[in-house]
Amino acid sequence: MKLYLSSYRIPDIDALEELMGKPAGKAKLALIPNAKDYYAPRAKRVKTREMAEYLQDFGFTVGIVDLLKYQDDPETLRSALRQYDVLWARGGNTFCLREAMRLSKFDQIVTGLLEDDHLVFAGDSAGACVAGTDLHGIELADDPEFAETVIWEGLNVTPHYFMPHADNAELADFTEQMTADRGKDPATVKLNDDQVWVEIDGKGRVVTGTKPDELVG
Repeated sequence: MKLYLSSYRIPDIDALEELMGKPAGKAKLALIPNAKDYYAPRAKRVKTREMAEYLQDFGFTVGIVDLLKYQDDPETLRSALRQYDVLWARGGNTFCLREAMRLSKFDQIVTGLLEDDHLVFAGDSAGACVAGTDLHGIELADDPEFAETVIWEGLNVTPHYFMPHADNAELADFTEQMTADRGKDPATVKLNDDQVWVEIDGKGRVVTGTKPDELVG
């Protein structure tokens, strides 16, 4: 199982290419946009296009996999996702993303998908948070009311709890409270906006790279 979970975007492309075993220019990436489901449809399309263009700049061939189009159809979703080298869950509202993963049954098929060594589960911010054990505390930064059904369990593809944006001054209230609540737990992974958690078969490490250029939203 291979994971690339960042606080913000792709701070270290070399680490991701090492996980994939190929350069980005020869890889296919599925962009999962559902952390932006609370946006109006046109705004969501714009934000998704911006993120796709950002990823394409690294050389990826990017496909959009909107989980809401696969509600209660996990087999079709499984087949669609197997075409890719990387599944990238983008940042936004963690609870919207987690709800879409439940509605599509992504949360039931992801572990099986990741048993295929060629596939990497990746994401930033909300995409990192959902990979871990639970989402309690994330409501300090993301509004749960944007999701119709609030789901507190993570995907549990790793036994860690992720706290992104640890060095972001705009989220100081969140990071200070979460550091107080969970900072001493060895399962907690704090990530600055230039850091990524890289994990292979249960063995992980924090890699510090370069904070990407700012991209709004």
